[in-house]
Parts: sequence; structure tokens; C-alpha cells
Amino acid sequence: LARTSDGPPHRSMSLVCLPMDARGVTISRKIEKLGMHASDTTESAFDGVRVPRSYVIGEMGMGFVYQMLQFQEERMFAAASLLDGLDRTINDTIEYARQRNAFGKSVLDNQVVHFRLAELKTEVELLRSLLYRAVGLYVKGVNVTPLASMAKLKVGRLGRELSDACLQYWGGMGFSDEMLISRFFRDMRLISIGGGTDEVMLGIICKAMDTLPRKKK
Repeated sequence: LARTSDGPPHRSMSLVCLPMDARGVTISRKIEKLGMHASDTTESAFDGVRVPRSYVIGEMGMGFVYQMLQFQEERMFAAASLLDGLDRTINDTIEYARQRNAFGKSVLDNQVVHFRLAELKTEVELLRSLLYRAVGLYVKGVNVTPLASMAKLKVGRLGRELSDACLQYWGGMGFSDEMLISRFFRDMRLISIGGGTDEVMLGIICKAMDTLPRKKK
């Protein structure tokens, strides 16, 4: 997304496909991150980079608008793409807790453990229902910005809550890189930041509810 003309942001920015081997593009360093290690993040510089006009996606000056229009889909996709991971984390934790013994019985046999896992499973199913409702309305052409924002907010918060709770039942092994739960724990932190922070989602929901502070006349 680059500024291609003067004027207001919503009419002066364009989406451009930029080959990273183009003249003037410099990748100075890779940024090490807390999670998402399979996705590289780099510090890049652009000095006099020129690309053909055919590399522009859609119409010139419409990049910001395109970016805003796709947010509904992006936020619903964020929730959809993580449902399987949430389910898998619960199921893997059940199996591990069933096999792991402490004080003469399996960890899973403790009521506080299987009750907590039941609560988390319920939260996942509620998220799934919210997502299905949002998608169903979206394919009918309904503006689902509030519902998509709720799904994005919920999956980020639930992902952190669930990964933290499940990791606890893995004990010391859950703190090792050998276990998938540790990766899930790290990666989940990004979901409440990328694609719109929790605070942005709350602002959108509040706007739909008409509870934001009114501007003084």
C-alpha cells in the first residue's frame, strides 16, 4: 500500500505488487519475533523503486478503500483459520492429561482439569456459532462488520486464554519447544494485534452500538 498521488488518504493510495528483487529494494535485516517463526518479518528500505503501471492492483488511488473493504473477510478468516487449532489443542491436552499421572491418578481425573477443559470447549463452540452466523449473513450481502469484529476479538482473547490454560496441564513439558502447545501459546499472542487490535475491534463494536462519546458541537 503506497501513496501514489497527493490528496486525502482514501483517494491517494494504491495497492502495488512489488518484486522484492527490484532495483532499489534493500532488505537490511530479519526481525526476530516472539512467535510465528515460520513467517519472516524484515526491515526493508525503498530507494527510487519503479515498477510498471501494470503492477497496480485495481484502480489507482483506491488502495485504502480496497484495504478497508477486505477487513470483514480478513477478520472472519482469522477466526475460521484458528478453530481447528483450538480444537486440536484441547484434544491433545485431554490425551496428554489422561496419560500423565500425578499423586496416584491421571491429571485428567482431577475435576478442576476436566471441568476447565469443558468450559474451554464450550467457548470454542460459541465462537464457531458466531462465525457461522456472520459468514451466512455475509454471503447474502449483509454488512457484518460488527459480527466480524466480535469474532476477531473473541478468537484473539480465547486463543490466549485457552493456550495458557492448556499449557498448564502439560507441566514442564509444555514449556519446551518439543511440544506443539508451546508454539500455539507463542503464536496466539499475535491474533489480538494483527488484522486490527482488540481495542480497534471494541471501538468498531461500540460504534455499531452507538455508545462512543459524541463529539461536542
